[in-house]
Amino acid sequence: MSQLLPGELEISTSGDFDVKEVLELVLKYLGSIPADANSEFAMTKDEAANTSFGTDPALKSPGEHIDLELSDSDPRAVSYVAGSAPNLWGYLADGTTVAERVSEADKKATDYDKQRRAHPLFANVALALVAEIVNRRLFSTVRERKQLTYDANFSFTGFERLKGGWFLVTVTASKENAQKALDACKETLETLRKSNPISPDNLESAKRVVLNRHEGELRTSSYWAMMMSGLQQESIPLKGPLSVTDFHAVVDAITVRDLQLTLETLGLDDKDLYTAIGKTVQPKGFVQDEIVKASPMAGMSRGGALMG
Repeated sequence: MSQLLPGELEISTSGDFDVKEVLELVLKYLGSIPADANSEFAMTKDEAANTSFGTDPALKSPGEHIDLELSDSDPRAVSYVAGSAPNLWGYLADGTTVAERVSEADKKATDYDKQRRAHPLFANVALALVAEIVNRRLFSTVRERKQLTYDANFSFTGFERLKGGWFLVTVTASKENAQKALDACKETLETLRKSNPISPDNLESAKRVVLNRHEGELRTSSYWAMMMSGLQQESIPLKGPLSVTDFHAVVDAITVRDLQLTLETLGLDDKDLYTAIGKTVQPKGFVQDEIVKASPMAGMSRGGALMG
Protein backbone atom coordinates (compact mmCIF):
# COMPACT_ATOMS: atom_id res chain seq x y z
CA MET A 1 0.00 0.00 0.00
CA SER A 2 2.93 2.36 0.58
CA GLN A 3 3.53 2.48 -3.19
CA LEU A 4 -0.08 2.76 -4.34
CA LEU A 5 -1.00 5.96 -6.18
CA PRO A 6 -4.82 5.95 -6.52
CA GLY A 7 -4.77 8.39 -9.42
CA GLU A 8 -2.80 5.91 -11.53
CA LEU A 9 -4.78 2.82 -10.59
CA GLU A 10 -6.28 0.72 -13.38
CA ILE A 11 -8.73 -2.14 -12.77
CA SER A 12 -9.63 -4.75 -15.41
CA THR A 13 -12.64 -6.97 -14.71
CA SER A 14 -13.97 -9.74 -16.93
CA GLY A 15 -16.60 -12.41 -16.42
CA ASP A 16 -20.24 -12.95 -15.63
CA PHE A 17 -20.86 -10.27 -13.03
CA ASP A 18 -23.29 -7.53 -12.09
CA VAL A 19 -21.77 -4.15 -12.97
CA LYS A 20 -23.52 -2.35 -10.14
CA GLU A 21 -22.31 -4.88 -7.57
CA VAL A 22 -18.71 -4.67 -8.82
CA LEU A 23 -18.73 -0.87 -8.74
CA GLU A 24 -20.01 -0.98 -5.16
CA LEU A 25 -17.16 -3.33 -4.19
CA VAL A 26 -14.61 -1.09 -5.89
CA LEU A 27 -15.99 1.90 -4.00
CA LYS A 28 -15.97 -0.03 -0.72
CA TYR A 29 -12.43 -1.40 -0.92
CA LEU A 30 -10.62 1.15 -3.08
CA GLY A 31 -12.80 4.23 -2.99
CA SER A 32 -12.04 4.72 0.68
CA ILE A 33 -8.33 5.28 -0.07
CA PRO A 34 -7.58 9.03 0.00
CA ALA A 35 -6.86 10.48 -3.45
CA ASP A 36 -3.61 12.02 -2.22
CA ALA A 37 -2.33 8.81 -0.59
CA ASN A 38 1.46 8.48 -0.95
CA SER A 39 1.57 11.75 -2.91
CA GLU A 40 5.03 12.41 -1.48
CA PHE A 41 6.34 9.59 -3.70
CA ALA A 42 4.60 10.76 -6.88
CA MET A 43 6.72 12.32 -9.62
CA THR A 44 6.09 15.85 -10.77
CA LYS A 45 5.08 16.48 -14.39
CA ASP A 46 8.63 17.61 -15.22
CA GLU A 47 10.13 14.48 -13.63
CA ALA A 48 7.69 12.23 -15.48
CA ALA A 49 8.43 13.94 -18.80
CA ASN A 50 12.16 13.34 -18.38
CA THR A 51 11.84 9.74 -17.20
CA SER A 52 11.62 6.81 -19.60
CA PHE A 53 10.68 3.34 -18.50
CA GLY A 54 13.57 0.93 -18.02
CA THR A 55 15.02 -1.40 -20.59
CA ASP A 56 16.09 -4.99 -20.34
CA PRO A 57 19.85 -5.07 -19.57
CA ALA A 58 21.83 -5.40 -22.80
CA LEU A 59 23.44 -8.78 -23.34
CA LYS A 60 27.20 -8.82 -23.66
CA SER A 61 28.71 -9.70 -27.02
CA PRO A 62 30.15 -12.17 -27.77
CA GLY A 63 27.87 -14.60 -26.01
CA GLU A 64 29.00 -17.22 -23.54
CA HIS A 65 28.61 -20.94 -22.86
CA ILE A 66 28.36 -22.51 -19.43
CA ASP A 67 28.13 -26.11 -18.23
CA LEU A 68 26.23 -26.96 -15.07
CA GLU A 69 26.07 -30.08 -12.93
CA LEU A 70 23.19 -30.71 -10.57
CA SER A 71 22.87 -33.51 -8.06
CA ASP A 72 20.04 -35.87 -8.97
CA SER A 73 19.47 -39.61 -8.92
CA ASP A 74 18.13 -39.71 -12.51
CA PRO A 75 20.56 -39.27 -15.41
CA ARG A 76 19.27 -36.44 -17.62
CA ALA A 77 20.28 -33.18 -19.28
CA VAL A 78 18.83 -29.92 -20.57
CA SER A 79 20.35 -27.67 -23.23
CA TYR A 80 19.58 -23.96 -23.63
CA VAL A 81 20.09 -21.42 -26.42
CA ALA A 82 19.23 -17.77 -25.78
CA GLY A 83 19.70 -14.38 -27.37
CA SER A 84 18.33 -10.85 -27.52
CA ALA A 85 14.79 -10.20 -28.78
CA PRO A 86 12.09 -7.50 -28.77
CA ASN A 87 9.51 -7.25 -26.02
CA LEU A 88 5.91 -8.34 -26.48
CA TRP A 89 5.01 -5.19 -28.43
CA GLY A 90 8.11 -5.06 -30.58
CA TYR A 91 10.37 -2.67 -28.67
CA LEU A 92 14.05 -3.56 -28.67
CA ALA A 93 16.52 -2.66 -25.92
CA ASP A 94 17.84 0.33 -27.90
CA GLY A 95 14.37 1.85 -28.16
CA THR A 96 13.76 1.01 -31.82
CA THR A 97 10.81 -1.15 -32.84
CA VAL A 98 10.36 -4.23 -34.99
CA ALA A 99 8.21 -2.21 -37.41
CA GLU A 100 10.99 0.36 -37.82
CA ARG A 101 13.67 -2.30 -38.36
CA VAL A 102 11.51 -4.19 -40.88
CA SER A 103 10.61 -1.05 -42.83
CA GLU A 104 14.24 0.07 -42.91
CA ALA A 105 15.40 -3.32 -44.22
CA ASP A 106 12.69 -3.64 -46.88
CA LYS A 107 13.71 -1.16 -49.57
CA LYS A 108 10.98 -2.40 -51.93
CA ALA A 109 8.10 -1.96 -49.50
CA THR A 110 4.89 -0.64 -51.03
CA ASP A 111 2.68 1.98 -49.42
CA TYR A 112 0.37 -0.84 -48.37
CA ASP A 113 3.27 -2.65 -46.69
CA LYS A 114 4.19 0.49 -44.78
CA GLN A 115 0.59 0.95 -43.72
CA ARG A 116 0.30 -2.65 -42.47
CA ARG A 117 3.54 -2.46 -40.52
CA ALA A 118 2.49 0.80 -38.88
CA HIS A 119 -0.39 -0.98 -37.12
CA PRO A 120 0.31 -1.14 -33.35
CA LEU A 121 -0.38 -4.90 -33.31
CA PHE A 122 2.01 -5.75 -36.17
CA ALA A 123 5.06 -6.73 -34.09
CA ASN A 124 2.99 -8.58 -31.47
CA VAL A 125 1.40 -10.79 -34.13
CA ALA A 126 4.61 -11.23 -36.13
CA LEU A 127 6.50 -12.44 -33.06
CA ALA A 128 3.71 -14.88 -32.18
CA LEU A 129 3.86 -16.35 -35.69
CA VAL A 130 7.66 -16.54 -35.61
CA ALA A 131 7.53 -18.43 -32.30
CA GLU A 132 5.04 -20.93 -33.72
CA ILE A 133 7.14 -21.54 -36.85
CA VAL A 134 10.39 -21.95 -34.90
CA ASN A 135 8.73 -24.44 -32.55
CA ARG A 136 7.55 -26.52 -35.51
CA ARG A 137 11.01 -26.48 -37.06
CA LEU A 138 12.61 -27.56 -33.80
CA PHE A 139 10.14 -30.42 -33.48
CA SER A 140 10.76 -31.50 -37.07
CA THR A 141 14.56 -31.27 -36.93
CA VAL A 142 15.64 -32.04 -33.37
CA ARG A 143 13.00 -34.61 -32.51
CA GLU A 144 11.77 -36.26 -35.70
CA ARG A 145 14.76 -36.11 -38.04
CA LYS A 146 17.68 -36.32 -35.60
CA GLN A 147 15.79 -38.08 -32.78
CA LEU A 148 17.72 -36.27 -30.06
CA THR A 149 14.83 -35.29 -27.79
CA TYR A 150 11.17 -35.64 -26.98
CA ASP A 151 10.72 -31.97 -26.14
CA ALA A 152 12.15 -28.76 -27.65
CA ASN A 153 10.57 -25.39 -26.98
CA PHE A 154 11.10 -21.82 -28.26
CA SER A 155 9.66 -18.85 -26.36
CA PHE A 156 9.97 -15.09 -25.84
CA THR A 157 10.12 -13.43 -22.43
CA GLY A 158 7.03 -11.35 -23.26
CA PHE A 159 7.79 -8.16 -21.32
CA GLU A 160 5.20 -5.46 -21.91
CA ARG A 161 6.74 -2.34 -20.36
CA LEU A 162 10.44 -3.15 -20.31
CA LYS A 163 12.05 -2.46 -23.67
CA GLY A 164 13.82 -5.48 -25.10
CA GLY A 165 13.88 -9.05 -23.93
CA TRP A 166 15.27 -12.37 -25.07
CA PHE A 167 14.29 -15.63 -26.66
CA LEU A 168 14.98 -19.02 -25.10
CA VAL A 169 15.22 -22.47 -26.65
CA THR A 170 14.93 -25.31 -24.14
CA VAL A 171 15.59 -28.90 -25.15
CA THR A 172 15.69 -31.97 -22.92
CA ALA A 173 17.99 -34.81 -23.89
CA SER A 174 20.08 -37.66 -22.57
CA LYS A 175 23.44 -36.69 -21.10
CA GLU A 176 25.18 -38.25 -24.09
CA ASN A 177 23.12 -36.26 -26.60
CA ALA A 178 22.98 -32.89 -24.81
CA GLN A 179 25.69 -31.24 -26.92
CA LYS A 180 24.27 -32.70 -30.14
CA ALA A 181 20.81 -31.39 -29.22
CA LEU A 182 22.21 -27.93 -28.53
CA ASP A 183 24.04 -27.90 -31.87
CA ALA A 184 20.88 -29.08 -33.64
CA CYS A 185 18.91 -26.18 -32.13
CA LYS A 186 21.51 -23.67 -33.30
CA GLU A 187 21.51 -25.28 -36.74
CA THR A 188 17.70 -25.02 -36.91
CA LEU A 189 17.77 -21.31 -36.13
CA GLU A 190 20.49 -20.70 -38.70
CA THR A 191 18.81 -22.64 -41.52
CA LEU A 192 15.57 -20.76 -40.84
CA ARG A 193 17.41 -17.55 -41.65
CA LYS A 194 19.34 -18.72 -44.71
CA SER A 195 19.24 -22.12 -46.40
CA ASN A 196 15.64 -23.08 -45.53
CA PRO A 197 13.69 -19.86 -44.85
CA ILE A 198 10.06 -19.50 -43.87
CA SER A 199 7.72 -20.82 -46.58
CA PRO A 200 4.12 -19.84 -47.42
CA ASP A 201 2.98 -23.21 -46.03
CA ASN A 202 4.81 -22.50 -42.75
CA LEU A 203 3.05 -19.14 -42.54
CA GLU A 204 -0.45 -20.46 -43.25
CA SER A 205 -0.08 -23.28 -40.71
CA ALA A 206 1.16 -20.84 -38.07
CA LYS A 207 -1.72 -18.45 -38.77
CA ARG A 208 -4.26 -21.24 -38.21
CA VAL A 209 -2.67 -22.20 -34.89
CA VAL A 210 -2.40 -18.60 -33.63
CA LEU A 211 -5.97 -17.74 -34.63
CA ASN A 212 -7.41 -20.94 -33.15
CA ARG A 213 -5.51 -20.33 -29.92
CA HIS A 214 -6.82 -16.77 -29.80
CA GLU A 215 -10.40 -17.91 -30.40
CA GLY A 216 -10.10 -20.53 -27.70
CA GLU A 217 -8.62 -18.11 -25.18
CA LEU A 218 -11.42 -15.60 -25.84
CA ARG A 219 -13.72 -18.00 -24.02
CA THR A 220 -11.82 -17.40 -20.76
CA SER A 221 -12.19 -14.39 -18.48
CA SER A 222 -8.48 -14.38 -17.64
CA TYR A 223 -7.54 -13.81 -21.30
CA TRP A 224 -9.91 -10.85 -21.60
CA ALA A 225 -8.53 -9.36 -18.38
CA MET A 226 -4.98 -9.81 -19.69
CA MET A 227 -5.83 -8.09 -22.99
CA MET A 228 -7.45 -5.17 -21.18
CA SER A 229 -4.71 -4.77 -18.60
CA GLY A 230 -2.52 -1.78 -19.43
CA LEU A 231 -4.72 -0.34 -22.20
CA GLN A 232 -4.52 3.08 -20.55
CA GLN A 233 -0.87 2.98 -19.52
CA GLU A 234 1.49 5.35 -21.32
CA SER A 235 4.35 2.88 -20.69
CA ILE A 236 2.67 0.46 -23.16
CA PRO A 237 1.89 2.88 -26.00
CA LEU A 238 1.12 0.25 -28.65
CA LYS A 239 -1.44 -1.57 -26.53
CA GLY A 240 -4.94 -0.27 -27.10
CA PRO A 241 -8.45 -1.22 -28.28
CA LEU A 242 -7.07 -2.09 -31.75
CA SER A 243 -5.11 -4.96 -30.20
CA VAL A 244 -8.48 -6.57 -29.45
CA THR A 245 -10.60 -5.55 -32.42
CA ASP A 246 -8.03 -5.95 -35.24
CA PHE A 247 -6.33 -9.20 -34.25
CA HIS A 248 -7.76 -11.30 -37.10
CA ALA A 249 -7.13 -8.65 -39.73
CA VAL A 250 -3.48 -8.17 -38.71
CA VAL A 251 -2.81 -11.93 -38.66
CA ASP A 252 -4.35 -12.35 -42.13
CA ALA A 253 -2.23 -9.49 -43.53
CA ILE A 254 1.16 -10.82 -42.35
CA THR A 255 3.44 -12.02 -45.17
CA VAL A 256 6.44 -14.34 -45.37
CA ARG A 257 8.62 -11.28 -46.02
CA ASP A 258 7.37 -9.70 -42.79
CA LEU A 259 8.38 -12.72 -40.74
CA GLN A 260 11.73 -13.21 -42.41
CA LEU A 261 12.66 -9.61 -41.63
CA THR A 262 11.23 -9.88 -38.11
CA LEU A 263 13.47 -12.90 -37.54
CA GLU A 264 16.48 -10.67 -38.24
CA THR A 265 15.61 -8.44 -35.27
CA LEU A 266 16.58 -11.33 -32.97
CA GLY A 267 20.17 -11.83 -31.84
CA LEU A 268 20.67 -15.03 -33.85
CA ASP A 269 24.28 -14.58 -34.96
CA ASP A 270 26.42 -17.35 -33.52
CA LYS A 271 28.66 -14.85 -31.72
CA ASP A 272 25.64 -13.32 -29.94
CA LEU A 273 24.11 -16.55 -28.65
CA TYR A 274 24.20 -17.61 -25.02
CA THR A 275 24.21 -21.37 -24.51
CA ALA A 276 24.21 -23.72 -21.55
CA ILE A 277 24.05 -27.43 -20.81
CA GLY A 278 22.88 -28.73 -17.47
CA LYS A 279 23.57 -32.34 -16.55
CA THR A 280 22.73 -34.35 -13.47
CA VAL A 281 25.31 -36.22 -11.44
CA GLN A 282 24.43 -38.93 -8.98
CA PRO A 283 25.05 -37.94 -5.34
CA LYS A 284 27.92 -39.57 -3.49
CA GLY A 285 26.91 -42.81 -1.85
CA PHE A 286 23.86 -43.19 -4.09
CA VAL A 287 22.87 -46.83 -4.55
CA GLN A 288 20.68 -47.79 -7.47
CA ASP A 289 17.65 -49.77 -6.38
CA GLU A 290 17.69 -53.29 -7.73
CA ILE A 291 14.97 -54.09 -10.20
CA VAL A 292 12.79 -56.85 -8.79
CA LYS A 293 11.39 -59.09 -11.50
CA ALA A 294 7.72 -59.93 -11.20
CA SER A 295 6.85 -63.57 -10.64
CA PRO A 296 5.24 -65.37 -13.60
CA MET A 297 1.49 -64.97 -13.80
CA ALA A 298 -1.13 -67.05 -15.53
CA GLY A 299 -1.32 -66.13 -19.17
CA MET A 300 2.19 -64.66 -19.38
CA SER A 301 3.76 -67.65 -21.15
CA ARG A 302 3.39 -68.08 -24.86
CA GLY A 303 0.11 -69.65 -25.85
CA GLY A 304 -1.86 -68.42 -22.83
CA ALA A 305 -2.98 -69.97 -19.57
CA LEU A 306 -4.67 -73.00 -21.16
CA MET A 307 -1.55 -74.27 -22.90
CA GLY A 308 0.38 -77.02 -21.18
